[in-house]
Amino acid sequence: MSIHISGFFSEPSGWDAARISLGSSLAFFGLYAYFELLYDSGSLLLLVMGAAMGLSGIAELLPKNRRRSAIVLRVTAIAILVALIAPALSSLVSQ
Repeated sequence: MSIHISGFFSEPSGWDAARISLGSSLAFFGLYAYFELLYDSGSLLLLVMGAAMGLSGIAELLPKNRRRSAIVLRVTAIAILVALIAPALSSLVSQ
């Protein structure tokens, strides 16, 4: 597995790349709604994951000339996901 930093700084890719992110965002929000409505126990984690995936999808749907806006949305989505991982890693290290 390799990470290509240039992918973060590229032009928005359009609908083909955005549909996976937007679909997963809808799935996370749907799961939250399901558990909240039926069991009254929706998880905040599902909302945060849905928001991060939605930001990633929106970044890919922007026009080609909105490259900087797409970069900001992508980095924000990654920062949100890293913020979810940080508390878990800190609890593992402290044990």
